[in-house]
Amino acid sequence: APARAEAPQPAARPAPQPVRDAPGELVPFNAIRRQTAQRLSESWRTIPMAVQAVEVDYANVERVRSARKQAFRERHGTALTYLPFIARAVAIAIGDFPRVNGRVEGDGLALSREVNLGIAVDLGQDGLVVPVVRNADELTVPGLARAIDRQVEKARSGRLSPDDLSGGTYSITNNGSFGTLFTVPLINPPQVAIMSTDAVRKRPVVVETESGDSIAIHPVGVLAQSFDHRAFDGAYSASFLGRVKAILETRDWTGDFG
Repeated sequence: APARAEAPQPAARPAPQPVRDAPGELVPFNAIRRQTAQRLSESWRTIPMAVQAVEVDYANVERVRSARKQAFRERHGTALTYLPFIARAVAIAIGDFPRVNGRVEGDGLALSREVNLGIAVDLGQDGLVVPVVRNADELTVPGLARAIDRQVEKARSGRLSPDDLSGGTYSITNNGSFGTLFTVPLINPPQVAIMSTDAVRKRPVVVETESGDSIAIHPVGVLAQSFDHRAFDGAYSASFLGRVKAILETRDWTGDFG
C-alpha cells in the first residue's frame, strides 16, 4: 500500500519584535515647573497628609454677592467671586484654630502671629505659583478681592517679586473655575494645611423652618483641606472646617461692605 503523506506543518510564527516608543517630543520643564515639581515632590515624600471636606451652602453669601457684584465691578474693575468670602472666613477661623496657621520645626509646631494667605495661581502650561496676601485677617471681603486680584494679575504678567512669594502661612487653591467637584491639594511646605475650593453649583437642599422642612435650590460647593498630621489631628481639622462653613453660611456679610 502506498505510504500516507504527512500532514503539512504550520508555518513558524515570526519572533516577536521589541516594542519601541513612538517618536515624540521631549518638553523640558521651565524654571517654574522645575520649582513646582521640587516642592510638591518634597511635600509628597515628607508630609503625612490627610484630607477632609465639608459641603457648604453658599445661599447666605450669594444674597450679598449678587446684590453687590455689579457695583463692585464698576468701582474696582474686577469680579466679586466666592473666593474672597472664603478667604475672609478662613482668616477669621484661623483666629480660633491657630495650629492650621503654623509650621513644623523640629519636634514642635511654630505658630505664626500673622495670617498670610497664599493664593495658588495657575499659569497654564507654564506652571503654578502661590503669591501671598499679607495680613489677610485685617482685610474685609472687598479688600481681599482687590488684593487677590492684584496678586493674580502680577503672577500672570510675570511681575511677582520674591517678597510676593514668601511668608505664606496657609494656602488656598481655587479649582472651582475649572468645574471640579472635589480636589485633594498637596500642602505647600513648610505650611501645614491647604484648602481647595471647588465649583459652586445649584443643587436641591433641605431647608429647616419652624413650619417644617422644605426643598429649595441653593448654590452648594465643597471645601477640602489637606493637612499635616504631625501638626494636628482629624478632630481639629474637622472643627476648623466646620467653623469656616458656619461663617460662610451664617455671617452677616453686609458689614464687610460698609
